Amino acid sequence: MMNMSRAVRAVMVAAVGLMALPAFVAGQDAPPPQPGQQTELAFEREVFQYPQFQRRNPFAPLDAGDAGAVRFEQLRVGGILFSEDATESVVILSTAALTVSEDGTGVQVGEGESWYAKVGQTVGNVRILEIRQDAVLVEVEVFGIAEQRLMQLQTRRLGGTS
Repeated sequence: MMNMSRAVRAVMVAAVGLMALPAFVAGQDAPPPQPGQQTELAFEREVFQYPQFQRRNPFAPLDAGDAGAVRFEQLRVGGILFSEDATESVVILSTAALTVSEDGTGVQVGEGESWYAKVGQTVGNVRILEIRQDAVLVEVEVFGIAEQRLMQLQTRRLGGTS
């Protein structure tokens, strides 16, 4: 009986060894090609997926829209045509610089562009959200990240000219 169990164990060990042989052989590299034998190359490509959540995708290009468009930092509120009906209010955004004479009586407008915009319209990287009597609430987008900012209409008490 003792010899029978040794024989069974030997057969079991041999069976397990034979079952593991294909996995061992598959893990080895193929033999080098013989001279004159053609080989086929297979390329695998890595694919990246990045969850955005509240962050910008680092694999996306740093494209902030139209490169020649005006940016928030260049704009100022030149005027507001306010109406109780929010769809009729208009804000005048400008890149022109204003200079005031020392006595405060003369105003000189420098060169620049102006835009008339209503709620929902976009000027450069700025989208108009709300037009108030003395301020404009805008959404500024920089590299895919949007934040709200308030642009004040400059008056004399705020350092403006009117």
